[in-house]
Amino acid sequence: MKFLSAAAIAVLSTAFISCKTTNNTTTTAAEDRFAQADRNHDGKLSQGEANDYFVSQIFSGADQNHDGKVTWDEWNVPGSGRSKTRFDAADTNKDGSVSLTEAQAYGQKKGVFNKEFAEADTNHDGNVTREEAQAYYASKEGPVH
Repeated sequence: MKFLSAAAIAVLSTAFISCKTTNNTTTTAAEDRFAQADRNHDGKLSQGEANDYFVSQIFSGADQNHDGKVTWDEWNVPGSGRSKTRFDAADTNKDGSVSLTEAQAYGQKKGVFNKEFAEADTNHDGNVTREEAQAYYASKEGPVH
Protein backbone atom coordinates (compact mmCIF):
# COMPACT_ATOMS: atom_id res chain seq x y z
CA MET A 1 0.00 0.00 0.00
CA LYS A 2 1.41 3.39 -0.92
CA PHE A 3 1.88 6.05 1.75
CA LEU A 4 -1.14 8.00 0.53
CA SER A 5 -3.12 5.54 -1.56
CA ALA A 6 -5.43 4.37 1.23
CA ALA A 7 -6.98 7.79 1.43
CA ALA A 8 -6.69 8.65 -2.26
CA ILE A 9 -10.18 7.59 -3.30
CA ALA A 10 -11.80 9.38 -0.38
CA VAL A 11 -9.95 12.58 -1.17
CA LEU A 12 -10.67 12.31 -4.88
CA SER A 13 -14.35 12.00 -4.09
CA THR A 14 -14.10 15.02 -1.81
CA ALA A 15 -12.06 17.01 -4.30
CA PHE A 16 -14.20 16.15 -7.28
CA ILE A 17 -17.36 16.68 -5.28
CA SER A 18 -16.06 20.21 -5.09
CA CYS A 19 -16.73 20.38 -8.80
CA LYS A 20 -20.32 19.25 -8.44
CA THR A 21 -23.07 21.52 -9.67
CA THR A 22 -26.69 21.85 -8.69
CA ASN A 23 -29.19 23.36 -11.10
CA ASN A 24 -26.27 24.35 -13.38
CA THR A 25 -24.82 26.58 -10.66
CA THR A 26 -21.45 25.75 -9.17
CA THR A 27 -21.46 26.00 -5.40
CA THR A 28 -19.23 28.65 -3.85
CA ALA A 29 -17.30 26.14 -1.72
CA ALA A 30 -16.87 23.92 -4.77
CA GLU A 31 -15.53 26.77 -6.81
CA ASP A 32 -13.11 27.67 -4.04
CA ARG A 33 -11.70 24.12 -3.82
CA PHE A 34 -11.17 23.86 -7.57
CA ALA A 35 -9.61 27.33 -7.56
CA GLN A 36 -7.35 26.36 -4.65
CA ALA A 37 -6.12 23.33 -6.55
CA ASP A 38 -5.64 25.40 -9.73
CA ARG A 39 -2.56 27.24 -8.46
CA ASN A 40 -1.76 28.97 -11.76
CA HIS A 41 -5.44 29.95 -12.28
CA ASP A 42 -5.63 28.67 -15.84
CA GLY A 43 -8.98 26.91 -15.38
CA LYS A 44 -7.56 23.40 -15.41
CA LEU A 45 -5.61 21.11 -13.12
CA SER A 46 -2.27 19.68 -14.11
CA GLN A 47 -1.14 16.35 -12.69
CA GLY A 48 1.15 18.24 -10.29
CA GLU A 49 -1.55 20.63 -9.13
CA ALA A 50 -4.00 17.80 -8.56
CA ASN A 51 -1.42 15.69 -6.70
CA ASP A 52 -0.36 18.56 -4.45
CA TYR A 53 -3.95 19.53 -3.66
CA PHE A 54 -5.11 15.99 -2.91
CA VAL A 55 -2.02 15.20 -0.84
CA SER A 56 -2.43 18.44 1.12
CA GLN A 57 -6.03 17.48 1.93
CA ILE A 58 -4.96 14.06 3.18
CA PHE A 59 -2.06 15.62 5.05
CA SER A 60 -4.21 18.18 6.87
CA GLY A 61 -6.58 15.44 7.98
CA ALA A 62 -3.72 13.31 9.28
CA ASP A 63 -1.88 16.16 11.04
CA GLN A 64 -3.95 15.79 14.18
CA ASN A 65 -2.06 18.35 16.27
CA HIS A 66 -1.71 20.79 13.35
CA ASP A 67 2.05 21.18 13.76
CA GLY A 68 2.85 20.91 10.05
CA LYS A 69 4.16 17.37 10.20
CA VAL A 70 2.64 13.91 10.38
CA THR A 71 4.19 11.36 12.68
CA TRP A 72 3.83 7.61 12.35
CA ASP A 73 1.42 7.64 15.31
CA GLU A 74 -0.78 10.21 13.54
CA TRP A 75 -0.63 8.33 10.24
CA ASN A 76 -1.05 4.78 11.57
CA VAL A 77 -4.73 4.81 12.42
CA PRO A 78 -5.59 1.47 14.04
CA GLY A 79 -6.92 -0.96 11.47
CA SER A 80 -5.70 1.08 8.50
CA GLY A 81 -3.04 -1.44 7.53
CA ARG A 82 -0.67 1.35 6.59
CA SER A 83 2.94 0.45 5.94
CA LYS A 84 5.75 1.78 8.14
CA THR A 85 8.14 1.08 5.28
CA ARG A 86 6.19 3.41 3.00
CA PHE A 87 5.96 6.04 5.74
CA ASP A 88 9.73 5.84 6.25
CA ALA A 89 10.26 6.19 2.49
CA ALA A 90 8.22 9.42 2.51
CA ASP A 91 10.26 10.73 5.47
CA THR A 92 13.22 11.69 3.31
CA ASN A 93 15.07 13.67 5.99
CA LYS A 94 14.61 10.80 8.48
CA ASP A 95 13.38 13.00 11.33
CA GLY A 96 10.52 10.64 12.24
CA SER A 97 7.81 12.76 10.64
CA VAL A 98 6.61 13.66 7.17
CA SER A 99 6.23 17.32 6.21
CA LEU A 100 3.74 18.48 3.61
CA THR A 101 6.62 19.02 1.17
CA GLU A 102 7.84 15.46 1.73
CA ALA A 103 4.31 14.08 1.34
CA GLN A 104 3.74 15.98 -1.91
CA ALA A 105 7.10 14.87 -3.30
CA TYR A 106 6.32 11.27 -2.36
CA GLY A 107 2.91 11.54 -4.00
CA GLN A 108 4.50 12.85 -7.19
CA LYS A 109 7.25 10.21 -7.17
CA LYS A 110 4.88 7.30 -6.61
CA GLY A 111 2.13 8.61 -8.88
CA VAL A 112 -0.44 8.28 -6.12
CA PHE A 113 -3.27 9.86 -8.15
CA ASN A 114 -2.13 8.97 -11.67
CA LYS A 115 -4.86 6.41 -12.35
CA GLU A 116 -7.70 8.64 -11.16
CA PHE A 117 -6.24 11.68 -12.91
CA ALA A 118 -6.00 9.75 -16.19
CA GLU A 119 -9.62 8.62 -15.83
CA ALA A 120 -10.77 12.20 -15.24
CA ASP A 121 -8.68 13.58 -18.15
CA THR A 122 -11.07 12.31 -20.81
CA ASN A 123 -9.53 14.26 -23.70
CA HIS A 124 -6.03 13.08 -22.68
CA ASP A 125 -4.46 16.53 -22.85
CA GLY A 126 -2.68 16.17 -19.51
CA ASN A 127 -5.08 18.49 -17.68
CA VAL A 128 -8.44 18.16 -15.95
CA THR A 129 -10.93 20.96 -16.48
CA ARG A 130 -13.80 21.68 -14.12
CA GLU A 131 -16.13 19.98 -16.62
CA GLU A 132 -13.97 16.85 -16.73
CA ALA A 133 -13.83 16.83 -12.94
CA GLN A 134 -17.62 17.12 -12.76
CA ALA A 135 -18.03 14.27 -15.24
CA TYR A 136 -15.55 12.13 -13.31
CA TYR A 137 -17.43 12.74 -10.07
CA ALA A 138 -20.76 11.92 -11.71
CA SER A 139 -19.33 8.68 -13.11
CA LYS A 140 -18.24 7.60 -9.63
CA GLU A 141 -21.07 8.91 -7.51
CA GLY A 142 -23.98 9.35 -9.89
CA PRO A 143 -25.70 12.54 -11.01
CA VAL A 144 -26.36 15.40 -8.63
CA HIS A 145 -29.87 15.49 -7.25
